Amino acid sequence: MSSTIRVAAAPQSRVLSTEFTADLAWERCQEQAAIAFRAGAAVLPSRLWAEALAIARKSFGRGDPRLATSLTNQALVLRRRRQDYQAKMLFEEALQVWDDSWRWIHLMTPGPVTLGPRHSDHLDVYDPNARAWFNALAGRGRAATVALERYDQRMATGLDAWHAIKPGRMSDLRKLLAAVLLIAPKPRP
Repeated sequence: MSSTIRVAAAPQSRVLSTEFTADLAWERCQEQAAIAFRAGAAVLPSRLWAEALAIARKSFGRGDPRLATSLTNQALVLRRRRQDYQAKMLFEEALQVWDDSWRWIHLMTPGPVTLGPRHSDHLDVYDPNARAWFNALAGRGRAATVALERYDQRMATGLDAWHAIKPGRMSDLRKLLAAVLLIAPKPRP
């Protein structure tokens, strides 16, 4: 009987491990792309943002703010390549994802979800004040997407702020902060 329980629990463990791996891979691609873009590199940011978008499309849900960030950054790449129609479509999709992010934010948890029968009927979520702040933060991400869509009006301090406040452990808050702060930064003069 216990071997049956272990077998049933193993796939859930692999799912959580795969999700964590995707979270870290997406974040690493975004950080490295933002650093390279800010430094003036032409090819590396494009490749990394494309990889981050592939991870986001495969691993994150429709209202996940990280998908919106990936779409925004890839749209910037396409516009710089003079692929204006494709860029416009990605900017529009990014704005739709930002608009749907309230669902993702509503289900944000303050810590890792503990699996098991004791916790199966209750999911800790942030209080309404915290969620209001998170929604305002997502609004800043949406505004940054709109600014980029209006031809390269980028946030000046997103990357610096990310490095200054990046939480030490992976959490929903860290995912949201990364989504908002890792939108294409201004290149250094």
